[in-house]
Amino acid sequence: MRRTTLKFDELNSLSRSEYEEYFDEMGIDEDAKQDRVLMAMAFEDKLLPILAFIQDRITRKEQFIERSESMFEQAFMAVALTRMGLSEEDLRYTAQLFAGQVALSTYRNMDDPYFTSIDRAINISATESNAVNCFGERVDAKNMGMTLKTWNTIIDGHEREWHEEVDGLTVPIDEPFEVNGDLLMQPLDTSLGAGADNIANCRCWATYE
Repeated sequence: MRRTTLKFDELNSLSRSEYEEYFDEMGIDEDAKQDRVLMAMAFEDKLLPILAFIQDRITRKEQFIERSESMFEQAFMAVALTRMGLSEEDLRYTAQLFAGQVALSTYRNMDDPYFTSIDRAINISATESNAVNCFGERVDAKNMGMTLKTWNTIIDGHEREWHEEVDGLTVPIDEPFEVNGDLLMQPLDTSLGAGADNIANCRCWATYE
């Protein structure tokens, strides 16, 4: 069953092959992969104009952080709500965290071209698509009465050492994983304060029973 209201013919992203390759590395089924690819493409479509706006403000030496934070939050909500089974109430706090962190990191690195580049948009899009879908999968699992969750890590030499350490760890569905001192309800979860060391470019996912 599809878990997103997005469709391939609604989007056109030059980065589609990069997202396909990124999510191919995960041990998820084809529907889950396509949901992630489509959502990453949609995130990219929303993020690029915001980054262009920021670059224009930087060039003009004008302030951008408050306006861009609002734009990032709206973009996150617009895309994340296409994930079936998730509501505004589910997503609002995560959207605010995302927007604040991305706007602030952009402000702090405004002299670095990467922070307003398509490469950054792609990296953010892949990470946030994975995060939203990992969250949605936990919601789905709870609704189906599942009680346990297991952390899964790609072991290919590019994984974080501490993610390898929790590969295969099973905990109750309502309890967090402890990963390198952070608590996460599922991979890429920031709701309990996990930082970028556990989140950025993470390819982990959870399975449920």
